[in-house]
Amino acid sequence: MGIKVKKALISVWFKENLEELAKILTVAGVRIYATGGTARFLREKGIDVVKVEELTGFDQILGGRVKTLHPKLFGGILARDYVEQDKEDLKNMGIPKFDMVICNLYPFPQAVKEGKEGNELLEMIDIGGVALLRAAAKNHPNVVIVPDPRFYPEISKQISSTGEIDLLTSQSLAKYAFSYTAYYDSIIANQLTPPAEADQFPEFYTAPLRKSFELRYGENPHQRGVLYDKFSKDIGLPQAELLWGKELSFNNITDLEGVLAAVKEFEEPCSVVVKHNSPCGIAIDKDLLTAYRKALDSDFLSAFGGIVGFNRPITPELAELLNQHFFECVLAPSYEEAAMEILLSKKNRRLVKIDLTDTGKSYTGKYVHGGLLLQDSDPLKFPNEKFEVVTKLRPSEAEMAQLKFAWRAIKYIKSNSVLIARDNATVGIGGGLPSRVDAAILATRKAGNKSTGAVAASDAFLPFPDTLQVLADAGVKALIQPGGSRNDNLSIELANRINVSMVLTGVRHFRH
Repeated sequence: MGIKVKKALISVWFKENLEELAKILTVAGVRIYATGGTARFLREKGIDVVKVEELTGFDQILGGRVKTLHPKLFGGILARDYVEQDKEDLKNMGIPKFDMVICNLYPFPQAVKEGKEGNELLEMIDIGGVALLRAAAKNHPNVVIVPDPRFYPEISKQISSTGEIDLLTSQSLAKYAFSYTAYYDSIIANQLTPPAEADQFPEFYTAPLRKSFELRYGENPHQRGVLYDKFSKDIGLPQAELLWGKELSFNNITDLEGVLAAVKEFEEPCSVVVKHNSPCGIAIDKDLLTAYRKALDSDFLSAFGGIVGFNRPITPELAELLNQHFFECVLAPSYEEAAMEILLSKKNRRLVKIDLTDTGKSYTGKYVHGGLLLQDSDPLKFPNEKFEVVTKLRPSEAEMAQLKFAWRAIKYIKSNSVLIARDNATVGIGGGLPSRVDAAILATRKAGNKSTGAVAASDAFLPFPDTLQVLADAGVKALIQPGGSRNDNLSIELANRINVSMVLTGVRHFRH
């Protein structure tokens, strides 16, 4: 048992493939009613339609702002087959019962992307179309809503074979229609946020999300995964271009996000190697090849099968080096043509191209059971930190430069984290550990002899001086950390005794 389609109302902005569907409806004996521009389009194609004005006796007003908001249209859409009073009302008022509504909306999202503003943008907010979609979707056991041209082939197939639309299809289309209007309205709500409120968390958080693409799988092969594109000015992975390689997986995306955030931190040529969503090497230099060599050398073993990213174009010389190591993905703002020819020799590697333009303020979030955590992103650079030397020994100018590099790099390491750096490169990283002492032990083990004379960073304060002792025993000569512990004086006293300089920032960089 399905919905027998005898009368259809059509009001669309996007008219692609509409002619073919309308002809199939006509052949099936469906009477078509259409609004102004849609009616003109169909009549020009030789399709017989009834203009809605002929039904309502009411011409559009306000330059087209009001044309479908009429009882003779919405009565015909909202009437229920199983309610006798509804049937009587339609009969007494001469209202036809619509069995199908074909409708899509003014392209407000496109207008936003085109930079339209003020009244020009407001005129692209659809009112009547949204009302038609919601009315038909509400009454989907009696009316089929067709909210997108992508559904025309299935509708055509069912109409041609039976003249009916099955109820499961109608329910599925209704769900799509409500999701479509929710997405549309959320874009409007976000676009109309006054600049003064742009940094506030609204009472109703609406995130316009549209499926970007299916992932190969989720965190594990038995899990499904998908990437959604959040309609905003932010430039991120949903806008990236996969130039080469098989589809991305959930883990590829999260690793690429770690790379993307870190390479955008530095103005200098930068290379970042990430494994399991945590950097194992970060380096900057005057040239990209050297930065890459230093980042790879930070933890050569862990880098195998990881993801590498750059904030400069990939050259043929760099491509040759990349081919000597196995990476799942490479991320860069662009690739020279000759470099692409070299990189394409590896079939199992993905090449991702992405715009690294800084779009300013952004947010990060995590879903939890029953809710969503949302926060400002940890800002780029370090505008709020106040570097304070708290030891008798002051770091040299060169050491201070390395401390600042380490402090910027540690923002992208999972907490608890400690890293050791020298020559604008990480040489030992300990991250994602419950104990800060263990993080320091891991960092010194990874660094080996490179700890001697190096600097270190801790993403949060040292509750006890044991972490400093581990670093000092490995040869670290300077440490940067937020401070703020009740036991800061213990760490400072130890630093003074063992001749290690210490800088406090007043800001921590937890990354959970």
